[in-house]
Amino acid sequence: MRPKYKVYGFRLLASLIVGLLNGLLRVDPSVGLLSFIFAYFLVTPMSLRIWREELKGTGLMDLYKEAIGASILVLILTWSLAMSFTGYGVAVYVVRAKGSGIYPIETQDGRILPPNNEELFGYNAVSLNISGGALRGAKVGVCLEGEGNISLRMGDYDLSIRGEELTVRMRLNLSKSEERDLLKKIFGNLTLYRNGTLVLNGSSFPPETTRYLELGASHLNITHRGIYIVELELRTTLKSRMEFPANLLLSEVRKEGSQLCVFDAKEVRVGRRSLNVRDRYYVVVLAEG
Repeated sequence: MRPKYKVYGFRLLASLIVGLLNGLLRVDPSVGLLSFIFAYFLVTPMSLRIWREELKGTGLMDLYKEAIGASILVLILTWSLAMSFTGYGVAVYVVRAKGSGIYPIETQDGRILPPNNEELFGYNAVSLNISGGALRGAKVGVCLEGEGNISLRMGDYDLSIRGEELTVRMRLNLSKSEERDLLKKIFGNLTLYRNGTLVLNGSSFPPETTRYLELGASHLNITHRGIYIVELELRTTLKSRMEFPANLLLSEVRKEGSQLCVFDAKEVRVGRRSLNVRDRYYVVVLAEG
């Protein structure tokens, strides 16, 4: 057997073991990916120690690059399979990318996620910024066919599209700091009194009060339900780049051929080849062609 084939097989075996342990132990996705990266790079010095004489003529970078794509696939398949056996479903999804652009999100068996799916918060597409072979930024959203009246769920939002009008509805719990901060970004000041009254930038909202406001390029309906619950409805027009305050909820709307794509403004943590979606799921970016 050629020396490089030994490294190839060794690396696949390491990925298989890591994937099985990640799934069976139900580790956090970030821990699982770190363990894979550690095992991936550990294979090279171990291979040099075991097959030193046979690998003398092989470049160090060639050894490190050996089986990178196959190793990721083995990790995803075994991790997902192990999690299925333990009854916890699939935690890792796949995007096959050729560079920056919009791509569908797939399960490990190649099934493209549909809009309104319950598996990944309704997200079925990513917009990637890839430079120098590394992932520099990403947005998650939804792409769908069709025109006219469209209603769907994406992340925390219920979206409705009627012609050129876009409506975003969401329910905020002000006991959560992230959702409280969102209202502060929209209105500037937020005060919640013990009697249940909510004050947004000087406007008072007693419980069960609904107010209509025009803010920037958007029309807002705010309903204070009491006990920290606020319902927000924002109406704006379809634009490639959202203006304030719509840009706090959505980053962009783009037409790709016959598809309409809408992307969430929420930040997505990215690694070199992966996306962390709400600290619960990972999307691994596989390079194609």
